[in-house]
Amino acid sequence: MRSNANATGYGATAISLHWIVALLIFAAFGLGLYMTGIPGLTPTKLKLFSWHKWLGVTVFGIAWCACSGARRMPRRLWPPARPRGRRRRQ
Repeated sequence: MRSNANATGYGATAISLHWIVALLIFAAFGLGLYMTGIPGLTPTKLKLFSWHKWLGVTVFGIAWCACSGARRMPRRLWPPARPRGRRRRQ
């Protein structure tokens, strides 16, 4: 599969994997917070705990795929170093 990444930017695949992982992490965090409010050890809490673990494994798998794909992409070019007095202030 061909990527549209180049030395000055990230490709659509890398960007979409980044945001998918970010959304899944927020979903797992929200699910974890919700589970702490359920008293006792109920079947609902166990089911939510299972979903929470599934989200964590999924995040790990997608992040692993993204990292292994990033190793195959060209390195990003950094701007040339400037003398200390000539750097732009941002």
